[in-house]
Amino acid sequence: MTLRRFARLGPALLAAACARPAPPAPAPPPAAVAPVDACADARARMTLEPDLMVDRLPVPVVMKPAAFQRVPARALRKDGSAEIQADVVVDTLGRADMKTFKVVAASNAWFATDLRRVLPQWRFSPAELGGCKVPRTYHFSAGIRPRAAAPARRPAPAPRKPD
Repeated sequence: MTLRRFARLGPALLAAACARPAPPAPAPPPAAVAPVDACADARARMTLEPDLMVDRLPVPVVMKPAAFQRVPARALRKDGSAEIQADVVVDTLGRADMKTFKVVAASNAWFATDLRRVLPQWRFSPAELGGCKVPRTYHFSAGIRPRAAAPARRPAPAPRKPD
């Protein structure tokens, strides 16, 4: 039984073994990569001046855990609003450099504390300058809008007295 199967497969195996190998796939075109010296120069410039103009700004891609999930009532203003603005340098690996974390403005210190807690766990796509990943300041800004005024309630009508 096995000899019959081998006899049927033999010519196919022989043809496959004698066939010419397939030509190699063409090499992909080289990616547009800046020279190493240019990237080192760009990173050095950005280290000295982290707010320098770049081709692409850092953008958060993973914002977990989210900030400000359970805002205590004491952290809000009387009208229910709040805001925070902070700056942090995002390095070439897409991580926030917490040594550079600076609160620009905050309506309550709780927001700065919560942002400082979650920001090291976030991931960013780093800034780019001339095809090179460079450190760059990320400007964070968030706010909570004031509550809308509740419509005034009319008092319930007094019950009618029977006549």
